[in-house]
Amino acid sequence: MTTLRAIRPYWQIPFVALLSAVLAFAGSFLVSKQYTSKTRLLIHAHDVTFLNSTGTDPSRQQPTLTDATLSQALAQTYAGVATSRTVAIAVVDRLRLDAPDTGHGPIHALEKAAALTYKCTRAFITYGYCAGVDRREKAIADVVSGADAEQLGATSGAAAGQPGSYVLEVSGSGRTGVEAMQVTNALADELVSVSAERFRTTAQAYVKALQKQVDLASVDVTSRSAAVAKYETDHGISAADAQQVLDAKSSDTLQADLRNVKADLADNQAQLASVEASIAATASTATSDQQITTGRSGTSVTTKEANPVYSSLQSQKAVLKSKVKGLQARQSQLELQIADAPPTDLNAQQARLAELLQDVDLAKGNQTALTQQLQKAQTEVAVSESELTRIDRAGVPAYPVAPKRYLYLAIGLLLGGLAGGALTWRARRRQDPNLPEPGSLEDPDRQATRELSAELSGGEHGDLSDIPEPAPSLNGHPRAGSHETLVNGSSQRPSPVDNRGGA
Repeated sequence: MTTLRAIRPYWQIPFVALLSAVLAFAGSFLVSKQYTSKTRLLIHAHDVTFLNSTGTDPSRQQPTLTDATLSQALAQTYAGVATSRTVAIAVVDRLRLDAPDTGHGPIHALEKAAALTYKCTRAFITYGYCAGVDRREKAIADVVSGADAEQLGATSGAAAGQPGSYVLEVSGSGRTGVEAMQVTNALADELVSVSAERFRTTAQAYVKALQKQVDLASVDVTSRSAAVAKYETDHGISAADAQQVLDAKSSDTLQADLRNVKADLADNQAQLASVEASIAATASTATSDQQITTGRSGTSVTTKEANPVYSSLQSQKAVLKSKVKGLQARQSQLELQIADAPPTDLNAQQARLAELLQDVDLAKGNQTALTQQLQKAQTEVAVSESELTRIDRAGVPAYPVAPKRYLYLAIGLLLGGLAGGALTWRARRRQDPNLPEPGSLEDPDRQATRELSAELSGGEHGDLSDIPEPAPSLNGHPRAGSHETLVNGSSQRPSPVDNRGGA
């Protein structure tokens, strides 16, 4: 009973807290739900063409670009594309997310009113006014804000949490689970389409540019060949003279080949000498000792096997020896060809003809190199359509990610508890106007009354805990008619009145 009497004045606190929590929890159902779905895309590691403008693999052109850096760069690039306005517009048009809302009913109307109130209140606090938003622009903004793309990383080990894979996780949101699934799948499909379209456009532009270069190289070869023919005609150079020029060119080519062979031969001989020195300093076998302990006894095992370093050096030595023998044979043949070649002395006209023929050869070499690049680019266009492929399809989420109803419940309990405490204090203040403020000192008259009751509780009057406390006056003295009267500075209790016989 004492406990119930002590907590009875505070009944408003739990009541208001529970009421506020229930209202907040019920109000959370007026907030529009938001669902999120996810899907994954695979970035082809050996066919990445998004980061360049030539339709070729940048990892082959940039050998210092590591796989981890390349995957991270591609993932960040595609994440920016996935959250772009262009992709969002394509998703809105594909799913018709800007169509008029066909929902009806009181709950739907309350949801719209709550969403509009929240949006306008936030806009007014932030910007000072609430601007109207077009339905299509709102749908595009919702897709952009709900879209996300992240690179997956390791989930365990020393590299846990560090992105380094070629898997891109795309997520999208919607007001229903089905809409979230559709938006996510549309985002992934549009991302693949954007990648393919950009690659196709860039590669085709690169092919056109190469085709122009090949055409110019062909014209150059034709013009230089015509210059050679004109020079031979103008100067009356015969076929024998032309053959002599060709022989001279052939002799010069043989001399250049001989110099290259001698250089390669010296290089391989030096490598062979280095490998032989390493073999002489390396043991052919390797010995390993193992100690096996079983209970109280121990056994030593010595293993002798072929040294892998020695075997590798022997393989290198055999390869270098074969190269040296091949270069020596080639050197001998070139020397014989040079010795059997006719004299290479040319007159002025033949020397000029040799220069013109050399220009033709350079033009033909340029034409050949450009033609090879053109064929490679055309192959890339025909084979590689996109560097992104779908791994899976997004599913329908079972639960929404917002609103967090437990947060509404917790906030309702907190605010309700504070409101209940304030109401309890106001009710007690109305009953006792002299109730001190929370944290202030107690009234002196109330303290004196408690002390007097404690002193008289052991006298003839028995328990005086039910004696009412005096009502305070403005000057701090008890009012007339109170149950206690100050007599000679002491407190006395008046005698009880006998109602049976008068005073």
